[in-house]
Formats: sequence, structure tokens, C-alpha cells
Amino acid sequence: MRTAFILKAVFHNMKHRSGTVAISVCAIAAAFIFLSAIGSISFGLASAAVNSSLQFPLVVGPAGSSDTQIVMSTIFNIDKPAGTLDYEIYEKLKADQRVVAAFPVARADSYMGIPITGVSSDLINEISKELILKHGDVDAKDILSDKDLHRAVIGFKVAEKYELRTGDRFAGSHGHVGDEDSEDHADFEYYVAAVMAPVNGPEDFSIYVNYKAVWKVHEHHGEHEAEHGHEAENGHENEDHKGCANYELHHGAQKEESGHGAESEHGTLSAVLVKTVNPIATAELEREYSAGTGSTATDTGKTVRRIVQYMNKAESAAGLFSYATLMIVLAMVFVTILMAVNERKKEMALMRTLGIGRMAISMTVMIETVLVTIAGILSGILIGHGVLWYLKPLIDFSLGIDIEPFIFTSVEIKGIAITLITGQILAFFAMIRIYNMNIIEEVARD
Repeated sequence: MRTAFILKAVFHNMKHRSGTVAISVCAIAAAFIFLSAIGSISFGLASAAVNSSLQFPLVVGPAGSSDTQIVMSTIFNIDKPAGTLDYEIYEKLKADQRVVAAFPVARADSYMGIPITGVSSDLINEISKELILKHGDVDAKDILSDKDLHRAVIGFKVAEKYELRTGDRFAGSHGHVGDEDSEDHADFEYYVAAVMAPVNGPEDFSIYVNYKAVWKVHEHHGEHEAEHGHEAENGHENEDHKGCANYELHHGAQKEESGHGAESEHGTLSAVLVKTVNPIATAELEREYSAGTGSTATDTGKTVRRIVQYMNKAESAAGLFSYATLMIVLAMVFVTILMAVNERKKEMALMRTLGIGRMAISMTVMIETVLVTIAGILSGILIGHGVLWYLKPLIDFSLGIDIEPFIFTSVEIKGIAITLITGQILAFFAMIRIYNMNIIEEVARD
């Protein structure tokens, strides 16, 4: 009977202060929505980074590139290559006994802001679990055949977002990230030969063509520039061209016409992805291809670990901000409870006359605080993960990762612990104030 009376008093008081209670719950919920977003996105980034780094332990890129830039521009497709790489380096790596497989990568163009990456069929077979093939003579094992340089294989998320299906045609824009001023290669169209099944990684947000197609399209581009000559006349070179896989190729052709140089037999690459026989081979090759060879090699695992460490620091900083916000919110809840105590003196005096002890009356504060904090936590987690689920396509496409909106992270667990413990500590001080208060005298004084 006494317990039922106390609970009834708690709910009556919360109903009486519904506006204040609602604000307190919303404030706690807002902090947990932020924590849910931090935890899920950080977990998705770390998972994508680790999974991608396991496939290719070594990446060889242009000389002067940073380790992070090489990994971000090849593994994640979200940065520009710093320059170009001689094709001979790929051939040398491919023939090395310490190399299980080497995959050429050429970057130059984009479609709707998505980089178009030139690769070989071997790389598609390496990363793709399944291909949704076009009806016809398209061979899954040689999907990016040299015989047809207009074929393209697109990631599942790209196909989903832009509603591309097998057989659809599109043209790239010059530059790694297309914009309104980019020149479209309308005279060299690709068609979707296959859509990759979801792999839950950066590959879902990528477009792949044959690396020789990148060379081919920029031969046309070089001829177009030579015909108009507008860049050479003005003495300006587009910075985006310098990272093109075929920049040296078509500029070499122009030099040959002027008698100042000769065109290379092959175009150039942006990077080479390498699978090695063991970690020792990875370390040896990293040293060899970073020592004045016209290239820079990076151990993908080590670089990814550094990237994840940076992400963890950012996650910790954002988490501390959220935890500090929670502390402020709980302090606000504490103040509102103390203000409510002064308004409930007559009510508590009536409870005393009915035989309810001081400890039981004090417990109403603890119960109210528990209910408010639990309501805020549950609301924040449910809304936070619901918002992540709703915004998942946008977040996935913007970050190039596949997040899990309903995964429960350590950031949220820490937040729950901090909220419950801090809330009850503050409620305990409020309980002491009520316990030591002579309610009869306080009512008489009023």
C-alpha cells in the first residue's frame, strides 16, 4: 500500500511538471542521438578500413605521395592521386616472386562525382562476390576485356542511387570529381556490363572500367586539347589533369609532334595494388619501391591502423563533448528536482501525516530521476538508430561505407553508465536535502 502510494505520488508529480519532465527527457535523448551517430559511423569506418586493408597488403603509388593519400585514393576511392606511375613498375611487380598478384589502377575521370577507376578483370574477380551480368556475350571472368573498352562494372550502391541497369550508357567527366565546369567525354561512352553484388565496402560506391579505356579516352582528350590549344596558349594546366593516369601519355604525344619527346608505349597508372606472399615480402617491397624508384609504397595495414587511430581520437573527442553535454543536462534535471521539492512541501507534509516516513518520501526523488533518465536514454537510442536507418543511404554514399544503423556501440554503453550513475549521485544529494528537511516547520513557515 505504501509503495503504491509513493509510486502514485511520483507519477502525479511528473504529470504536474510534465513540461519540465519533457524538456529533461528531450535533452538527454538529444545527447544520446549524437552518441548513437558517433558510435555507428565510427564503427562503420573502422570496419571498412580494416576489411579493405586485408585484401591488398601493399599499395605502390606515385613518388611524393603520402601513405594516407595512396590508401585513400586507391582502397577507398575518396581522394585524388598525387601523380602518375610508370606502367613498367606494374610489370616489374607482376613478375616478382614475392608477389602473388598485382593489379593496375588508373584514375582520371568521374561520373556524377564518383571516380571512374581503370582496373583489370582480375581485380573485379578479386573483390566481387557475384556479378549481375548483362544478357549477351559478356564473360564474367573477363568482364573488362581489352576487346571492348566501353564496358563498365559498377558498385551496387551506385546502381541503386542512380538507377543504372545493365545495358545503360553513360559518359565520364574529365577530372577526379566532376562539376559543372568539367568537360564531358561524350564521344567515349561506357555501358554497364555488370553490377556487383553488395560487398559492404568502398567497392559498392565505385565505377570500374578497363585501365586501357582510361588511356584511350585521354588520347582523344589530348587530340582535342592539341586542336584547340587553349591551355597551352595561356600557359595554364588544369591541376586535375596532373593526377590523370594518362597525363604524361597525351602530353608526350604533343611533345613528339614538336620533336621534343617520344610517346611511351604504354600509358601511366595511378597505383598498383599488390598481394604479397607474406608480411616479410611486404616490408621488403615497401622499402624497395620507396627508395628513389619513382614510386612510393605503403604497407596498407600500418597506414589503415594510423587512420583508425585518428578516427578513434575524433570519436573520443566527440564522445567527451557528448558526455559533457549529458552532465550539463543532468545538472539541469537536478536543479529542476530541487525546485520541485520546494513546491511539494505541503504534499510531503500530508504524506508524513499519513505515516509515510522521511526515507520513503526521499525515495520519490530517486524514483523520479531514474524514470526521467531511463526515458531519455531509451528515447535517444531509439530515435538515434531510427534516424541512422532513415539516413543510411545518404550516409553510406557520402562516406563510401556501409554502416550498420542498429549496432550497439561502446560509446553508447559508456553514455548509459555515465547517465545512470551521475543521475543517481545528483538524486542522492536531493534525497539528503529532503531527508534532513523538517517538513512541518517548512509548511508552517510558508
